[in-house]
Amino acid sequence: MFMRVFTTHNLLDKNEIPEKFVHKKSLSKILFLVLILAFFTYKEYAAPFWRYHIESLITKNKPPYSATLANGLTLEVYTDARPHVGKIAGLQKGLILKRDQTELIGEGYGFGLPLVVSNGGSWLASEARIGKFVHGDTTVLSKLYVFDTQEFDVQFPRRRYVQTKPIGTVRIDYLIFGNIIEVTADLKGLVDADYEYVYFMNEQSGKHFRYGLNPLGQKIDLIQWQAPIPMAMLGIHAPRLGITFWVKDNMETLKFLGRETLARWHWYGHESTNWAGCELRLDNKKHMFKYQIKIDDIINNQSTE
Repeated sequence: MFMRVFTTHNLLDKNEIPEKFVHKKSLSKILFLVLILAFFTYKEYAAPFWRYHIESLITKNKPPYSATLANGLTLEVYTDARPHVGKIAGLQKGLILKRDQTELIGEGYGFGLPLVVSNGGSWLASEARIGKFVHGDTTVLSKLYVFDTQEFDVQFPRRRYVQTKPIGTVRIDYLIFGNIIEVTADLKGLVDADYEYVYFMNEQSGKHFRYGLNPLGQKIDLIQWQAPIPMAMLGIHAPRLGITFWVKDNMETLKFLGRETLARWHWYGHESTNWAGCELRLDNKKHMFKYQIKIDDIINNQSTE
């Protein structure tokens, strides 16, 4: 019978092979972390979000200018793109509505935010300057929007908002008295933009503001976008808050009501949409345009007739 003789050379080294496995395991972890970092870096490049929050933590941000309405609600305006919410985290907002220090804007553009359509593309502002003037019971909040960002109708991984050379500016003066906002837009800064029309976005949170109202107070169900409604005044109501904001002009614009609330997961992360509003589209090229927003607060028993 043949008997195999084992020697120390036949035995596996107890340290050699496990050490190779350790190296491979460590390399796999490093590669995995590198891939995660690369993905996160590209995602922040294509759809920036966290970078704005990090910048807010490490830099000293200028506080907003504010005005208080007769019903106790507050309006604020920032010089930067705060609040950084959703896919428009890096874009400027109009006036932000607040109650009891809680922002009600959600992922909306705020009140009186201009959006320019030029050469078939949509342009928004990522840069702005603000000002404030107070005289008696009247407060004027001013904001100069610099249109330096073009929007593209694409999804991640392509970039939706791309900064470019500015095509022009729009200055908005928000004259606030009682519960009324008189919005005055100076459009002379678009004289060289060759634009087709200008939207004036009037949006707050779709989770709060749930349906529209006609001038008689009759309910209008909201979908993402509706056909233009030929009325001088339309409202958006928040039933749980008892707040309604009304948008009114002299029938110079097309008015669109809309609302979208959506939360879903994609392979690249979570997406949340949360806005409701009344958008005005000004087709006539004017140097100045005015309209009015009034804000009723049933809870505080304050409304503007």
